[in-house]
Amino acid sequence: MTLADTLLEHERAWNERPLLRRIYGEWFDLIATKVASVPGETIELGSGIGRLRDHVSGLVTSDVEPTPWADRVVDAELLPYGDGELANLVLVDVFHHLPRPAAFLDEARRALAPGGRVVMLEPYCSPLSSLAYRLHHERLELDADGFAETESADPLDANLAQTTLAFFRQRAEYARRWPELPIVEERLLSLLVYPLSGGFTRRSLLPAALYRPLGALERVLSPLLRLAAFRCLVVLERQPPTR
Repeated sequence: MTLADTLLEHERAWNERPLLRRIYGEWFDLIATKVASVPGETIELGSGIGRLRDHVSGLVTSDVEPTPWADRVVDAELLPYGDGELANLVLVDVFHHLPRPAAFLDEARRALAPGGRVVMLEPYCSPLSSLAYRLHHERLELDADGFAETESADPLDANLAQTTLAFFRQRAEYARRWPELPIVEERLLSLLVYPLSGGFTRRSLLPAALYRPLGALERVLSPLLRLAAFRCLVVLERQPPTR
């Protein structure tokens, strides 16, 4: 399936599933509170059907190839921006698709202005979600190097564990290699509501009437997130150059 075919399916699901729009709308509002207010553009990489722009003021959408929803074509691993030119790079379900994650992090470090941020919303591999993700069509390689290169040129190829590996399990290695771009926030999300919603591709098991009570139950059960979270928010911030 091509990227265009996948995005058309995503748009169809978005239009037909009010619960999906509500879940992502709350996540998008959270992202909007994390972007930095420094000079420069805010670029969303791999913006898919472009719905984040309704929540983040001034957002520029982009994708790795032309799509009807992207303002620009941008390669995340070879950013067409000058040093210190950008305010924010936002990635929603993109980092785990990158074949050269280290190249992206090098480029983010270079292109972000001091105080600029990378804001990512990604799958998280907890013990529970890892079991569920093994039924997903994307790869799950929990023993991989979170920064290693792959040979794939398919933008839909992925390792669902890549974000968990790079910023949680292999955090010390990340800090060693990119000290100028430290992790300033990490948050685990989604115990029940998202997996039961079916996301973009699976049948929903969650009646809309249960959204609020299950959301309230998730908040009560938040101490279990390390064991059962399906999603995570990761924020990196470019530090000023040392003298």
